[in-house]
Amino acid sequence: MFDLIGSGALSFVAFVVVISFVVVIHELGHYWAGRRFGVHAEAFSVGFGPTLYSWRDRNGTVWRIAALPLGGFVQFRGDRNAASAPDRATLDALRRDTKNADTILHFKPVWQRAIIVAAGPIANFLLAIALFSVVGLIRGEYVQQLQVGLVAENSAAEAAGFQVGDLLVAMDGAAPGNDRDILQYIRIRAGQDIDFTVLRGNEELVLTAAPRREMIPDGLGGERPLGRLGVGFSPAGPPETVCCRWYEAPFYGVSETVRTTGMIVDVIARLVTGRASIELMNGPIGIATTSGQLANAIVDAEPSEAAANSAIATVSERGYRLFLAFVTLSALLSVTLGLMNLLPIPVLDGGHLVYYAYEAVTQRPPSPAVQEAGFKLGLVLLLGTFVVATWNDLSYLRGLFS
Repeated sequence: MFDLIGSGALSFVAFVVVISFVVVIHELGHYWAGRRFGVHAEAFSVGFGPTLYSWRDRNGTVWRIAALPLGGFVQFRGDRNAASAPDRATLDALRRDTKNADTILHFKPVWQRAIIVAAGPIANFLLAIALFSVVGLIRGEYVQQLQVGLVAENSAAEAAGFQVGDLLVAMDGAAPGNDRDILQYIRIRAGQDIDFTVLRGNEELVLTAAPRREMIPDGLGGERPLGRLGVGFSPAGPPETVCCRWYEAPFYGVSETVRTTGMIVDVIARLVTGRASIELMNGPIGIATTSGQLANAIVDAEPSEAAANSAIATVSERGYRLFLAFVTLSALLSVTLGLMNLLPIPVLDGGHLVYYAYEAVTQRPPSPAVQEAGFKLGLVLLLGTFVVATWNDLSYLRGLFS
């Protein structure tokens, strides 16, 4: 019972730390940009629900710590809610108050509003760059040629003609990257043809294979429906270290952020076009589960031989692994949050930017009725997505504990 309680507590703490950190940075992006243009923030909340502690700064903003530590929000003057939907009645009253009119987001020039709204996702991308830079500086990065070391019987790889010893050159015409990139590329393409360029002896061949959808162990104690090729890659030579000295780390951070952005955009595009299963969608429960599994796996892992004989060294090693895992997970979630908020759905930042683009072109904002309908439609879309993601999360949990 103690192990179960301890494991659950660690899972909860891991989830709260990661999601709160990423969301609060996002909201601080909005807040700092708003301050730059003189917009008054009535409240900045870390968490949701009942207030545990609050204080008012000299600018009149109420900073609060709430009971549900699952992110946060900034609310500007004239906002109806945390999504910055305009409160028409309040705005009509404020419009007559010429003294404070210049402190209201919805009365600012459209280009300033666009910058304030875009500042949230931009903050997430900058955070990801910083976190990936830390990962590169601490862990480093290497490249390594990979060759086929195993071909499973009756697998998609065997049907495509893979042979042990084939040297992987490209996937769909692009360099394969490291083993993590290869695995991710294959897993999200169940049932879809991939062209693998391999070198067999002195001959270059193109082998076409479609990964089969199977329940695959995710390395965290559960299984997920993903694409499986049935081929095992092994090193074709010693790894070559390519990163990172201190001056290289920022460039690595940028490249990893760009790579992660491209990967997530690819997944979203495949989900929207039906080329990927909606089973790949995960919600808050999935994030919490993954964070907890990752934390528990690191805590429960056997220490290295060098640290095994020292309790202090063992704790230090696990702390290092835990820190690195949380930094990496925070960077991934930061990119995901930034991208998701840029989707053209009215409740999200991307939806506001669509309205502002319309206003910039037509020289007038969409009518209140159109904006209201858009917010309602956006809310329905988000709730529908949340329901699907939560169903996937619960299905995963059922498999995890069955």
